[in-house]
Amino acid sequence: MLTAKVCVRFENDWTEELRRYNVFGEFLASTFRNRRYIGLMTLETDDFGATREVIENHPDIETVDVVETYDSASGSRTVATLFLRGTLSQFSPLQTLMYEGFLPLGPTKLEDGCECFDLLLESRDELADATAILGEFGNVHIERISREFRREITPSAAEWQELLASIPKRQRELLNLALDAGYFDIPREVTLEELADEMDITKTTASNHLRKAERRIMSFLIRYIDLASND
Repeated sequence: MLTAKVCVRFENDWTEELRRYNVFGEFLASTFRNRRYIGLMTLETDDFGATREVIENHPDIETVDVVETYDSASGSRTVATLFLRGTLSQFSPLQTLMYEGFLPLGPTKLEDGCECFDLLLESRDELADATAILGEFGNVHIERISREFRREITPSAAEWQELLASIPKRQRELLNLALDAGYFDIPREVTLEELADEMDITKTTASNHLRKAERRIMSFLIRYIDLASND
């Protein structure tokens, strides 16, 4: 068994048009019945208004509901979750791969105007078949091939969101300050007392904030580290 990341630029589709706005996205969930399509996707873009307009104006898309939007960590891009409904004028790359018996692992990704799939394959011959199928939609490139199947244990998007939302504001502010100031570097570039002074809190309070945040994060991650280990 092997895995490969295969990307196709779906010509004349709205996914291809989003290349203009440096969009990265993931199709979190999709369902098809006949030609009816419903999908949930998350994306990050340089221009959310223009990105939404491209999707809404495509003839295959009927409605676009914005579930949420917020600024990225850098503040220069917008992150959004969209609920899409439409009627497909032709089979999509994902539909075609599944119809032909291929097994995509995880969500379809949208990168640089391409739809990208992580495929579980039996051989390089099967990879060649998948590439030929996707070639009917546009230019195809292979980004990664692993010679052996490797188990990938990662939290779901919902689990990540639950963790990230559970860190209180003051703990999050202190974590950001500690990281930027070099508190986690070896050797440390700043002391706990200096962090406390910067936050205008006591050293004990700063210690409690960090330990609570670290425990919450590590309790979450260690489960997946154990699951993913090879020993």
